[in-house]
Amino acid sequence: MKKLFFLLMVGLSVFWGCGMPQETRRGVGNEGFLLIQANPDDAEVYVDGQLAGRAGKYESDPLELGSGTHKVEFRKAGYFSEVREIYVGNQSRHTLKVNLRKSP
Repeated sequence: MKKLFFLLMVGLSVFWGCGMPQETRRGVGNEGFLLIQANPDDAEVYVDGQLAGRAGKYESDPLELGSGTHKVEFRKAGYFSEVREIYVGNQSRHTLKVNLRKSP
């Protein structure tokens, strides 16, 4: 009975240890940081299609992104949208400067 219980516990620990995805840890080198200087600074920032916030927020507090290529889009009513593709490496720090043009 003790042997069966022991084997069951070993089996469960192997199942949970191997079957569950490992968490992604922040601050261990698999992210990069993006400072944004945009005109106008209240333009909306979309990263990979998801709203990240207003551009002015990221002038002093960088946007943290996972390592890899990202599509960054800037939108504001009355202005032409602008899209940039950037690559963020491990623990890299980038500054993205954008001037949106007014639409007619």
